[in-house]
Amino acid sequence: MTGKEKIIKTIIYITGLIGLYGFIAIRFPAMTNLVLKEKVIPEYWENTKYGELYYFNYIKHFREYNLPKAGPKYRHTAKHPRLEDADVIIFGDSFFDFSRMKTFPEKLSDTLNKKVYYARYDYPLRHFAENGFHNHKARVLIYESAERYVPTRFFKPHELNPPVDNRSKIRKTAAQIRDKIFLPDDEVRYDLFLTRSYFTYDIYSLIATFKFDVFGYIPSTTPKYSLQEKDPWLFYVEEVNDKETSFYYQFSQEQIDIYCDNIADLAHKLKQYYNLDMVFMAIPSKYTIYHKFLNNHAYNNFLPSLYKGLEKRGINIVKLYDDYIHSKEVLYYGTDTHWNEKGLDIALNKTIDYLTPYIQGDYLAQDTTMTNKPANLQ
Repeated sequence: MTGKEKIIKTIIYITGLIGLYGFIAIRFPAMTNLVLKEKVIPEYWENTKYGELYYFNYIKHFREYNLPKAGPKYRHTAKHPRLEDADVIIFGDSFFDFSRMKTFPEKLSDTLNKKVYYARYDYPLRHFAENGFHNHKARVLIYESAERYVPTRFFKPHELNPPVDNRSKIRKTAAQIRDKIFLPDDEVRYDLFLTRSYFTYDIYSLIATFKFDVFGYIPSTTPKYSLQEKDPWLFYVEEVNDKETSFYYQFSQEQIDIYCDNIADLAHKLKQYYNLDMVFMAIPSKYTIYHKFLNNHAYNNFLPSLYKGLEKRGINIVKLYDDYIHSKEVLYYGTDTHWNEKGLDIALNKTIDYLTPYIQGDYLAQDTTMTNKPANLQ
């Protein structure tokens, strides 16, 4: 064997070992973190050093420095009550779970001195059914959604009972084995392994920055951006594409009516079967509020249209669009899709104002009996 062949053989062996380690490591977070320059904590995406959206392109100009560190998530702390013990129940997405500051549910709990239960989940009826929830006390339920996900969460009515898995035991077992071998999100995990390791991170960022500086190339996941006065702003693709999640999508009145009807249907079911008064909050997308940094494009007016339709149907709403669009403060992080503490506080104060009549009227202390129980509670 020649010296050249030995080198090639060694390279093949090393590559094979790296590939084998990667195959195993993506299944065990601790093994992945051993080689990552910036560690990953499950459910703590905000633990990223430079802001969530930077990690879609790794272009150094979009690193946002001095971001607050993520703290403990309220739903994982001892302060978080059981569902049965809660005075206020909240269902929401990552905005209400974002912990670079005290989260919205925790702040609400502290301010009202009430027990606030939070589930990062889209489907309250399914959650209640799966947890065997029986409600005998009048309560408020806050349903929060990022603006861009309202269409995906309410394009059809929410079902009262969870879906039933009718697969045979053999098929279920086979599916479990398949998911152990081929992880549903394995491409994302491999990408993480390849881009954030000690060996690749700086090289990957250097190449990405070079392509941006020389060719103006930026990945399609963050197509809109601003570097005015060296203040980085990135906008996620879902907010600017041609889908229903976008600032630019032109909704028909029929679509708006479908979303409003299904939100009203959920509120009706929550009241009828669980004696819960739903308050709906849609948080404006960052591009909705700050596209002005890039252009003067016309907004599709989704949130005002949604508000109008929901008010017509008698739905309780915390409306944020006008407050946000007219605020002189910066309410979002430049390299993240999420709000900062100023944005959160506007929503918190409006919610407290909305809940005050309930609290002052001792609404949260009333004991009542449900007159209509869903089938799964009979």
